[in-house]
Amino acid sequence: MLDKSRPIVVDLLADDFHERAHTIYDELRAQSPVAFAELPEQPGRGFWMITGYTASVAALRDNRLANNPRALLSPEQLAARARARIPEPPNTMLLSDPPEHTRLRRAAQQAFTPRSVTALRPTVIRHAERLLDAAEKAARNGDGTVDLLHTYAYPLSLTVLGEILGFPEAWHPGLHDLAVRAATASTPLSGPDPALRELLEGYTRDLLLLKKESPGDDLVSRLAHPESGRDALSDAELMAMIGLLVAAGFETSASLIAGATLALLTHPAQWAALRDDPELAAPTVEETMRYWGPVESATMRLAVEPLVLGDRHIERGDRVLVFPAAANRDPAHITDPHRFDIHREPQPHLGFSGGIHNCMGAALARTEVAVALTTLTARWPELRTAVDPAELRWRPGMGLRGLRRLPVRP
Repeated sequence: MLDKSRPIVVDLLADDFHERAHTIYDELRAQSPVAFAELPEQPGRGFWMITGYTASVAALRDNRLANNPRALLSPEQLAARARARIPEPPNTMLLSDPPEHTRLRRAAQQAFTPRSVTALRPTVIRHAERLLDAAEKAARNGDGTVDLLHTYAYPLSLTVLGEILGFPEAWHPGLHDLAVRAATASTPLSGPDPALRELLEGYTRDLLLLKKESPGDDLVSRLAHPESGRDALSDAELMAMIGLLVAAGFETSASLIAGATLALLTHPAQWAALRDDPELAAPTVEETMRYWGPVESATMRLAVEPLVLGDRHIERGDRVLVFPAAANRDPAHITDPHRFDIHREPQPHLGFSGGIHNCMGAALARTEVAVALTTLTARWPELRTAVDPAELRWRPGMGLRGLRRLPVRP
C-alpha cells in the first residue's frame, strides 16, 4: 500500500528521470493509480501522485482541489497577513481558482479564439518556411546537420508567440535563452527560480511600458487598454499573465514540435505516411500529445475538503499532483499505450490538461505544430536523425518534458 504512512520515494528531479519515467509510472500504477510519494530531497513533504487516467480526470475536474496556494487560509488568517503587510503574489490563471481564474482567463482568451488562430496560420507557414531556408543554408555551409530544436522548433514557437503578445523581434534571443533555462529550473514543487523570475519580470515590465505608450495590434496592447472595465487587470496581474503565457506557450509548443519529429523519425513508415498525406498532421499532433506530451505533471493542487480519488482518502490540506504523461499511457484507458501510432483511432488524452485549467492555447498549439510538421516533411522528405536516437536525452525538470537537442540531417 502506497499510503501516507509509508510514502514511496521517487526521484522526479534526477537527470535521467525522463529516460526512465514510463517504467516508473507503470510500476507505480500497477500498485495503485493514486500513491503517496515524496522526493528524496524533501522528506516529510509528501503528495498524492496520480498516474491513472480515470483518477487524473477526476482530480482535474474536482473543485475541492484548489490551485491557489492560499486556499487553505481562513478569512481571519488572510486579514492578519494583510495587517502584517505580508506581500501576496499577483493573481495568475495557473495559481488561481474561480472567480479570479474566470476573470483572468476571459481577459486573455481573446487571442486564442478559433478565428484568431485561423488568422495566424499564414504567419506560421511563412515563418516555418523562412526558418527552414536559413537552416538549409547553415547545413550546406557546415557539416550537413541541423539542430532542429534550436534552429526550427524554438524560434518558430517564440516568433509566433511574440507576434501574439507583441514582443519586439530584437528581444527574441534573450527570451529564448530565458525560457529554456526556466523550463529546466522550475518544478511544480519548488516554483520558479528567483533569478530567472526576475529576468522574466524585466522583459514583461518593459513590454507593458512599451504597449502602454505605443499600443499595437497584439494581446498585451489590448489588455493594457481594455474596452471594458470588466476585463481590466492591474499592472501586477498583467505582468504575471505575460510571464505565464511566455513560459507556458513557448516552451511547450517547441517541445511538442521536436518530440513529434523524433517520434516520426524513429517510426519511418509513419514519417512517410505524413509526408504523403498532410491530412495526417492533426492526428499526429494528438498522438504526440498522448505519447510524448510536453507537460509531464500538472500544477500542484491542495485539498480544501476531504475527498476520494481512486481508492484513496484525501484529507484537507493534502497536496495532489496529476501526471498527464502517466495517465495518457494508462493501459486501462488505451490499448497498447507505449506504441506510437498516428493512425490510432481518436482517443481522449490529458496532454492539454483538463477541467477549468485546460490549456487555453490548445487550438494554437495544434495549428502551429501541424504546420511545422507538414512544412518540414514537404521541405525535407528524406529527413533522418544525425545521431543514434538512443543517444538523445531529455532535459531534467519535473514539470515539462523537452529534448536537450535534436540533430538531424536533411
